[in-house]
Amino acid sequence: MNKCYVSIVSHGHDSLIIDNKELVAISSLDDVVVFIKDNIGSELLKNYCLEQSYIYLDTPKNIGFGCNNNVVFDSCCKNGMDDKDWFLVVNPDVTMTYDDFCLLRKNLEEETNESLTINLFKSNSFVDVENSLRYFPKVSSVLSAFLGKPINAAFDKNELKNRDTVDWASGAFLIFKCPLYRELSGFDSKYFMYFEDVDICYRARYLRNQPVTYLKHIRAVHAGAYANRNIFSIHFFWYLRSLLRFLLSSKK
Repeated sequence: MNKCYVSIVSHGHDSLIIDNKELVAISSLDDVVVFIKDNIGSELLKNYCLEQSYIYLDTPKNIGFGCNNNVVFDSCCKNGMDDKDWFLVVNPDVTMTYDDFCLLRKNLEEETNESLTINLFKSNSFVDVENSLRYFPKVSSVLSAFLGKPINAAFDKNELKNRDTVDWASGAFLIFKCPLYRELSGFDSKYFMYFEDVDICYRARYLRNQPVTYLKHIRAVHAGAYANRNIFSIHFFWYLRSLLRFLLSSKK
């Protein structure tokens, strides 16, 4: 049976991880291994991970989202992950129920595509969908950023069918077959924050013919902060810099 290796990166998200009781239940499954990459060096989080048998990583510190997940991927490989297994990139502010995860596992057992995502919602009511599936940005997206408009259009989830493919999906929940992630050399570490997910989905599609497959019936809740929307913040600067890097590398 293939296994799921779950990568969660924490930047002081101790309480979100500790309060996630669904993750405790999910980690109890024989074919699931949870990795927590801590960028702060929290003793509280470290001790909690030991209690729950999560694999805790705390070096190197203060690196970006993509580089953090690459560190976890390398550790997964050292801890037994092989070519039949799945690498799941999951934000610490994402909650999935045990039942939904079991449904995901059932789907992955027979899955032939190697790049996937699920249906993210904004709350436990599962009414307000998150615009987590989008088209690739274009040059005109730079102007949209300064005007406070969406950088790129979102797919209408109501119009999408289960297993439709999309351009890119939020890095809050991405699923890769182990060989695909390795062939792509994981996330591009040049993106310190933002657009790592856009870039890896672009490369998966155009370098490995593996567009993101949308598993519409599998749900999770994402409580995102969206700090990049304030044009006077450092997050907006990082966001714009990453957007320009993507446009130059992809020649969109």
